[in-house]
Amino acid sequence: MKFYWPTYSENWRDVIDAILSTSPFTPFHPDVLSFLQNFSKMILKDHSYRRFPELIALAYWLRKSHLTEMKELFIKRIDGRIIRPRGVALHFAPSNVDTIFVYSWVLSMLAGNSNILRISSRQQEQTELLVKTIRKCLEMQEHQEVAKRTAIVTYEHNNQITQYLSERCHIRVIWGGDETVKAIRSIPLAPLATELAFPDRFSLSVIKASSVLEADDESFDKLIHHFYNDGFWFTQMACSSPRLITWIGDKEHIELAQQRFWSKLGDYLNYNQYDRSPALQVQKLATGYFLSSQEKTVTFHQQPYFSRLKITEIDSEIRERHCGGGLFMELELSQLEDLTAFLNDKDQTLSYFGFTYKELIDFVDKLKNRSIDRIVPIGQALNFEGVWDGLDLLMHFTREIVVR
Repeated sequence: MKFYWPTYSENWRDVIDAILSTSPFTPFHPDVLSFLQNFSKMILKDHSYRRFPELIALAYWLRKSHLTEMKELFIKRIDGRIIRPRGVALHFAPSNVDTIFVYSWVLSMLAGNSNILRISSRQQEQTELLVKTIRKCLEMQEHQEVAKRTAIVTYEHNNQITQYLSERCHIRVIWGGDETVKAIRSIPLAPLATELAFPDRFSLSVIKASSVLEADDESFDKLIHHFYNDGFWFTQMACSSPRLITWIGDKEHIELAQQRFWSKLGDYLNYNQYDRSPALQVQKLATGYFLSSQEKTVTFHQQPYFSRLKITEIDSEIRERHCGGGLFMELELSQLEDLTAFLNDKDQTLSYFGFTYKELIDFVDKLKNRSIDRIVPIGQALNFEGVWDGLDLLMHFTREIVVR
């Protein structure tokens, strides 16, 4: 086991046991709020972060004003009830989204828990940058109470270590693919512990064709920029990144809207010199050609920065083989409610353009299964919220004490 924090070398069990022995904070403890505000400021002042807009977004999420808003909503929600942390939270972070371990950790800290984070050993510049800043912040004398309640580690898959940690935590949080979730879930928790799991999900966008055609240049430019944020950060591999684009309208309007949309997106990516990984380009091409041989595929267009796969139906083969990197499947429907027939339990985020709140509520009322946990405007698909996959994380990180 390698420790990113604490930085001193000891027997790893002793380090973990020291964290287990610390008493938890109360929710929204001043020491935690102070630490998070300093962490946010350190990110915003460090020029190294400017190349990673997703990390800048994290820093803004941690600003004092947002934390204060979260605290006020929490106090209003509990309404005089006695809410306390669960104790020690054990987090297993995914390897494909660099920032998710920070969001998970932050919400658990705000709930008052001590935290053990197991992050991926795969080297990623964003993760290394974050860990470096976290260590620098934890080393500050004013944050020693937070520091002694925190461990950030990495280790290769090792059931014995995972079992040791699982038997001692009060809540286990698993972010990862289905196989990762299954593997960790096979390792028992302590009898009183609970668990949150966030496995593979699939997300999509829905666009009203007539709204694209009617949008003025300013509104349309914003749409393209927002779609870029959703579709190209994290190389389209975040669970909330749109992979299927559903066009709603008549055939003529859809064709014209697609021409305007994809042409402008190509210009945007070219102007901003979007980095194209050669390996990912090859993988995207191979995936596109494989899927284009399927009966449900109508056309496949390979373009410099993205690929388009027009389909008549989306099945498990198409869902599971998606490789990211700007591969977009397109489905054309006459009305929004027709989309419900194509959704399943794995579908998480629906980002939209051109629909009213009432239209979206009517759509939700027609859902036939557990599908869709979030419906947000295009540009907000990757925004992390306290409610994720239908779960209020802050409340799940706490417990209620009843006094009569």
